[in-house]
Amino acid sequence: MAQLFGLTDLPQSLLLLINRTISTVIIIIVLILFSTLIRTQIRWRLRDAPNRRMLALLVRNLTMVLGGVAILFIWLGAGGDFAVALGIIGAGVAFASQEVIGSFAGYLIIISGNLFRIGDRVSFGEIMGDVVDLNLMRTTMMEIGAWVDADQYSGRLVTISNRSALNTPIYNYTKYNPYIWDEIVLPVPYTDDWRRAIELILAEAEEHSAEFQQPAQAAFASLARRYPISTTEVEPTVFLRMTDNWIEITLRYVVDTRRRRPVQVALVRDIIEAFEATPDVSVASTTFDIVGMPPLEARVTGRDAKHDDGHGAS
Repeated sequence: MAQLFGLTDLPQSLLLLINRTISTVIIIIVLILFSTLIRTQIRWRLRDAPNRRMLALLVRNLTMVLGGVAILFIWLGAGGDFAVALGIIGAGVAFASQEVIGSFAGYLIIISGNLFRIGDRVSFGEIMGDVVDLNLMRTTMMEIGAWVDADQYSGRLVTISNRSALNTPIYNYTKYNPYIWDEIVLPVPYTDDWRRAIELILAEAEEHSAEFQQPAQAAFASLARRYPISTTEVEPTVFLRMTDNWIEITLRYVVDTRRRRPVQVALVRDIIEAFEATPDVSVASTTFDIVGMPPLEARVTGRDAKHDDGHGAS
């Protein structure tokens, strides 16, 4: 490289240093151009935003790894020094950076096993959220829950070590099937018309879940072809349970994962309004029946009795 710039008169050691520096700069420029070109092609050819983001991150991470190996090769050469250096670096990293190695291994497991991708809603460790970034070491999610009820953002970005993927269950809500079942429990008094209550509940559930049933049925059928699971019906169903105070009616219905809370709120509101408009149907509350009362007897004794006697005599 130094010959191209007319630097042949410099000492050999300095020429070697210049050659390696120029080669390093060239490698970095080439890798940046290559990474930019590939990511541009990905943006043009892929319409699915999560897949596009995932592939772009993968290209970026692979470029960084290849660049590091190439630069190490330039400075150490292809001989035994290169192999020795890789061995020493590997041993040092293994000893001093177990967390880094575990995180990188977790990244490989996530990518190779297709556990989740950018945009998926997952429960990863103790955190639930939407995946917004994935690099060699960590996964970043927009948190759901915490002090916020149900499936709504808390506003925090949470970063989790990829190492957690090695020994922590990962629940994916949207990978192959974006629909889940939700349940609402409604207590109805024994004295009310519970059969009419079931009719009202099913009618409201059918209205609110109708738009999800057909696509959910197709999604579950596709999932059943991929995994050995039994197919199930997506129409609303109810289950009954007797308690000491009321009949417990559990409504089960299918809903889009990301719309669970607003659909549930609207469904509960309409069920309550339907109950209020129907005679002999109501929502039960905890009550206590007193079946017996011991007789009460009042006695006046001591000082109070004397005082009363004196007052009566006067």
